[in-house]
Amino acid sequence: MVAVAGPCLLLAAPVAALLFALGRRWVCTSTAALLTVIGVGVQLPLFVGDNPPANTVPIRVMTANVYLGQADPDAIVATATTNADLLAVQELTPEEADRISKAGVGRTFPFHALDARDYASGVGLWSRYPIVESHRVSGYELAMVSALIHVDGVTTNPTVVVAHLSGPWPQPIDDWEGDLERMRGTVQQVSGEANGGCVAVAGDFNSTLDMKPFRTILGKGFRDGVEQAGAGFMPTYPGNSKVPPFMAIDHVLTSQCQATSAEVATLPGSDHRALLVTVDVPRNR
Repeated sequence: MVAVAGPCLLLAAPVAALLFALGRRWVCTSTAALLTVIGVGVQLPLFVGDNPPANTVPIRVMTANVYLGQADPDAIVATATTNADLLAVQELTPEEADRISKAGVGRTFPFHALDARDYASGVGLWSRYPIVESHRVSGYELAMVSALIHVDGVTTNPTVVVAHLSGPWPQPIDDWEGDLERMRGTVQQVSGEANGGCVAVAGDFNSTLDMKPFRTILGKGFRDGVEQAGAGFMPTYPGNSKVPPFMAIDHVLTSQCQATSAEVATLPGSDHRALLVTVDVPRNR
């Protein structure tokens, strides 16, 4: 599980190389220098974005884990109103859904598909765009919803999935591995049913790009939005600790569309930072 902190641990390699060089320990210096080069090569794609596409409609996606329904609803609504067209929420309790509603989310996001549950199990989607249809995705430890949205100027309705996968700890690691295995099938199914349209899967995957089981999902025609945008290393967890965030476990995955920018935002009351990704959706696909 050291992989979750891989980008942070990378910083230690050049420091070690310098210290070994000062101590004239040349074998150790060479090893640390080699590890630095390898690490830079592995992390470099995070900082190099794809060329922006033409003839597209930008859709701003905000994904936020609201920490057992404890995040400040006013902050959620304010951040989403300013920065998002789609608001994907994880750990959405019925009480938090009510608080978000009372905070005025419906004024900006009049359409929604919710599966609010107790504790950490619930998810929800609020949208500026009409939701053509939605359904719950079964077979996972936690809730998941999928929705088709109508966007003016886009021929094929985009698909949006809000996901929250089990963590490798403190839950049994078998739950985490099982959810990732099922997710590979789910993204393939959703992509196949999208008729060539954009698919965006937003949520808390409890996984980083350094984890091989998570990368196998990306091998199914999906890209990680932060990497695709070349936005760099954007850790989202922990968001409520004296220790700065060092795990990038929240993601927006894209297929048949392209993420062009990404940033993070602090949410009072949550143990995650929100991830904000702009996705350019082809008009005529």
